[in-house]
Amino acid sequence: MKKPVTPPPNTLPTPGALRISRFVWILAGVLFLGFAANLAFDVFDVRPLDLGPLALVVLLAAAGITICFLAVRLWKGERSARAQLTWIGLIAALPTLLRMGRYSILAAVVLLAVLLMWTPASIKYFKLTSPKTRQK
Repeated sequence: MKKPVTPPPNTLPTPGALRISRFVWILAGVLFLGFAANLAFDVFDVRPLDLGPLALVVLLAAAGITICFLAVRLWKGERSARAQLTWIGLIAALPTLLRMGRYSILAAVVLLAVLLMWTPASIKYFKLTSPKTRQK
């Protein structure tokens, strides 16, 4: 049985929503790192080392690094990066947005990026660039 011939990923036109989503994910990763740095400078400049703010700084920095890494993989057209970013976006951003705290703007940016990755044009793009392997 012949496999369907698909053009190389670099020749397929990238949908506009996916292009915007890629940039928004990079922006979200940089914002996570920025919030971590801002919190570190604000909290640790005034008081001694506390475990709560330190844990939040580490969590925000790890999320920023992970999001930037996955955004680069998304840029390459990997379907698994889209799935992982979707889970990160839903698990991290939805409760943050509903709480309406300081980070709700960041949560809204992340949820926008998730929505843009799941437009019909983006789904079709990933079906062509990174098809699922069928198990026998």
